[in-house]
Amino acid sequence: MTNDKIMGVVLGSIVCAVVIAGNVRRADPHLVSVYPDMVSLVVAPLVVYVVGRRRRLNGESLEAVQAFGARVGATAGAVFAAGLGAFAWYWLAAWPLWAFSAGVAFISVFVLSCFSAYVAAHKRIMMAS
Repeated sequence: MTNDKIMGVVLGSIVCAVVIAGNVRRADPHLVSVYPDMVSLVVAPLVVYVVGRRRRLNGESLEAVQAFGARVGATAGAVFAAGLGAFAWYWLAAWPLWAFSAGVAFISVFVLSCFSAYVAAHKRIMMAS
């Protein structure tokens, strides 16, 4: 469980850094995008899928892999929401936009992580004979 939380913090920090770099690269003082490019959208679900798939191949149950996705998604979503919210507040200095971007960041990372863990857990495992 602690490893899942640490992975969530690291994953949320990586997604936040990618998103902030994408927004700074665009240099638009009137806009903060939650996902400025495709890379920032794909990072979290891809990492959760690969790790969840590896856990499933190592013998963990469907429920354990799905719970892993929910734990990592909630932690990564919270870290990403806090980081993006702070960046939006600094970049735009507008409270309603800060709250909206933080909410979208949390919900999107959580849902994408849960979905990718679900797919990783339910994909058929082919064993070599």
